[in-house]
Parts: sequence; C-alpha cells; structure tokens
Amino acid sequence: MINFEISYHNVDLDLIQKKLEKVSDKIDKINQNFINLPLLTISKQTEDIKVIQKIANVLIKKKECFVILGTGGSNLGSRALINALRVEYKNKILFFDNIDPLNFKNSILKLNIEKTGFIIISKSGSTSETLSQFSSIIEIFKLKNNMKTLLKDCLIITENKDSTLRKIAKKYTCHILDHDKDIGGRYSVFSNVGLLPACLVGLNISKIRKGAQDIISKVINKSFNDHIKGALILTHLQLKQSINLNVIITYLDALYYFGKWYLQLWAESIGKESKGITPIHSIGTTDQHSQMQLFLQGPKDKFFTFINKDHRGLGLKMNTEILKENNADYLAGKFMGDLMYAEQKSTLNVFIANKLPVREFFCKNIDEFTIGQLMAYFIMETILACHLTGVNPFNQPAVEQGKILTKDYLSSKII
Repeated sequence: MINFEISYHNVDLDLIQKKLEKVSDKIDKINQNFINLPLLTISKQTEDIKVIQKIANVLIKKKECFVILGTGGSNLGSRALINALRVEYKNKILFFDNIDPLNFKNSILKLNIEKTGFIIISKSGSTSETLSQFSSIIEIFKLKNNMKTLLKDCLIITENKDSTLRKIAKKYTCHILDHDKDIGGRYSVFSNVGLLPACLVGLNISKIRKGAQDIISKVINKSFNDHIKGALILTHLQLKQSINLNVIITYLDALYYFGKWYLQLWAESIGKESKGITPIHSIGTTDQHSQMQLFLQGPKDKFFTFINKDHRGLGLKMNTEILKENNADYLAGKFMGDLMYAEQKSTLNVFIANKLPVREFFCKNIDEFTIGQLMAYFIMETILACHLTGVNPFNQPAVEQGKILTKDYLSSKII
C-alpha cells in the first residue's frame, strides 16, 4: 500500500501519457536496469539489519550520546530519517556535517567525551572534512591521556580499501563496518550509513526498508509507474517550457532534512554537462513570507512539488476568549494544526489558480514505512530523470575538482 497520493495540476497529463507510450520500450529497459542496482536491492536484505542492530545495542550500553561525523550523503540520509519521526529518542544524537571551526570546537568541548560515541562515515575514507573532524577528536583523546581506550569505542563506516580512515581504524582497533563499494554516498540511506544512526535512536530500521521495498516491488510488477511520470514531466517542462527550477515545498518540520537530502540527491545527480534543473527547498509556512511573492508573480520557470499531510486537530489549542475579544474569531478555539492545514491547502490552491505547474504528495502519516517509500520514490525518479536528460546519475566530476584544489591549497604556502 502506497502511503501517499500524488496529484498534478496545470500539467498536460494526456501529452505526458502519449510521450510515455512513444518511449515506453526505452524507459522499460532503463527502469529494469536501475531497479537491480545495489542501492535499491539492498532494501530486500535482512541479515545486515541484524548486524546493525547488534552493533547499535553494544554502543547504546556504553554511551549516552552519539556524534555522527560525515558530510553530504554520509550525513543527510540518516539525519532525514531521524528528523522525520520527531519522537523522544532513546539517546541524544548530534550531526556534524560542516567544519565551521568555532562552532565545531564549542560544540565538541561541551560534550562528556567519555560518555559520547563517535560514528565516522566516509565512503572513500579520504574526505578532508571528515578526517579534519575525526583527527581533532583524536587530539582531544590524546590530551586526556585516554586515546587508545576511547578510540576503541569509535565506529568507522568506510570502503574496504587502504584509505587514511581505514588505516586509523585498524591501528586503534575501532569498530569497522564496510561501506558498500557499489552504493554512492547520496544513495546510501538504505545501507548501514543511513540505518545505523537511525537504529541508535530507536527507529524501526526494518520498517524503513520495508517501505522502500514495497514501492520498488510495485515498480517491478508494473503496478506503479508514477516515478516515470514524474521524471518525464520534469524533463519535458524544462525542454518545452524553460522550467529550470525544481522547487520542493515541505509543510512539516519533520521533513526539513528530507528536503536537504533531496537537494543533494537531485543536484549532484543531474547537474552535469550544462544540463539539469536546479533544486530549491522551501519550507511551509515559513517561506510563504519570504518567497511566495516571487513564486507567484516572478518568472514562470519553476515546477513545484508540495509534500503535505493532514495536520487538523494537532498541536496546542488557541485561546478562544482572547482571540474573539481582539477580532481574530477565525482562530478562536482552533488547533495550531488547523491553521497549518488551512495554509498549506490555500497556498496549493493559489498556485493552481495562478496556472503554475504543481504536484502534491499528500501523506496519510509520516512513519518509518512512509519515509522509506518517499525516499525510494525520489531516488528512482531522480535516476530516471538523469537518463532522460542524458547524464550519468552516479558520478560528480566537478565536486572532485574542488577536492583536488583544496588539497593543493593546503599543501602550498598559502595557508
């Protein structure tokens, strides 16, 4: 069962259906090929779930707080999962994906190092930012004269190859989990990279995978093809209507990091060879007060995706007496969720009335199964859109250029 409904507005779906029929054989081949990729087939595995849960249970008994060191795909997937559930977590978990020197220093020095577990994630094992973070932590361990003991409790997730991170892990007998060599960072959310941190705070990681597998199995038996429709619409609108901005609007704080995860997934996959639609993440209702004017009356170069749910009756109730006395009867006695629901519904309808191309994902609820489905959907749509655009969904050559130049600067006398 798909836990969300997709609806399109101001998009010629008949035309898209005709396009689909014309290229159906080509798309079927692409579809069948990527469905068999490890990044999606991993959702069927169960044995590694047991390993992840066993390691998590060991760490939970030893530590009160966990710190995730990693950047990009090594961080955003698990952060999106954990943010989406918005529950009282069993253990405190902190994510550090940046190297702002003062913020990192001030945050780390506030921690009780002995009671903090560190999970260090880098597919290549040579990510400069992650090595910077980890080696700074090692320096603190050293100053406390407890380096070997504390390093033993660190968990490293990296490829099984002779990298800097792997050498450190082996030297100090850190726990090591292999990062699947066939799964890129931005596609790693269903692997140990995404699921181990989620397990540490008590999420049902089997349910996350089951959500992903549910939608993938429907694609395999051809009972679901909305990802194909979505990819065709996005690429068609860019080609025929000069739509160059792909705006995703999330109407719940629980999907804040889902939006950030999607930005990397889409941008790093499709932005090559002077091709690609630029992604933007907008947050409802906050960004209604900063971006909506431009969205409605600015350039008609955007495709909008709303991700909504029914908020009615949720949250705190507003005081009736004070609001009626001060000419705000429409809010009196309502819940904050009622206002959120009204705003997301009215905003969507305003976009539709202004003839903007829009789609809505309306979620019945947000749980592990649903977030697994949503992530699998957007991964499949992104890969297919890349193939239709004519670019490789899995590399990031421009990013590698920046990494090389960074090393050159650090090796020179400039710094």
